[in-house]
Amino acid sequence: MTGQGPYLWINKYSPPAGFHRVPPGGMCIGVFLFVRRGRRLLLGKVREHPAWADLAGETPSRMGGDAGRWKLPARQLRLGEDPRDAAREIGEKMLGLKGLRYGEPRVEVEFWKLGSQASGPPERRKMFHYDMWLMVDAALKPGQKVASPEWFEELSLQDPGMIPRKGWARFHDDVVARWKRPR
Repeated sequence: MTGQGPYLWINKYSPPAGFHRVPPGGMCIGVFLFVRRGRRLLLGKVREHPAWADLAGETPSRMGGDAGRWKLPARQLRLGEDPRDAAREIGEKMLGLKGLRYGEPRVEVEFWKLGSQASGPPERRKMFHYDMWLMVDAALKPGQKVASPEWFEELSLQDPGMIPRKGWARFHDDVVARWKRPR
């Protein structure tokens, strides 16, 4: 049907095979920062804090759902923003780390059924959501210290393989698993 895909050309005036609106299950483009030291990744346990609205566009209820569980430094890409700039902002503003060395973004996608994760009317549970993950590696300077900003309960280097599935914030274990795959 005209304007209902399958191509992710999302525009009111896209060709007939594009989408004239966002696909019904939604779509997110997230930037994930992988700050490493050896096998360990910099992960945080977030706390409910008003700074998250500015840092990541997050609501208190969503941050509350992630509280106490490990999460990658990440946020959604802003309209018109280069993912490299987003990664630097995550490193400097969200983590308070200056002088990181950043790699180039790697793109991964996930298409999944909303199920119990759906917000809104019950019929949304049958819809599929499209995620595009822009993964950026970053390296700490030798001897660089990491301090936990007040919007984190904890921010530290962790071995992701030692964290049980229930210890992860929503879908962040899936993003780490995809990042670990050979390129």
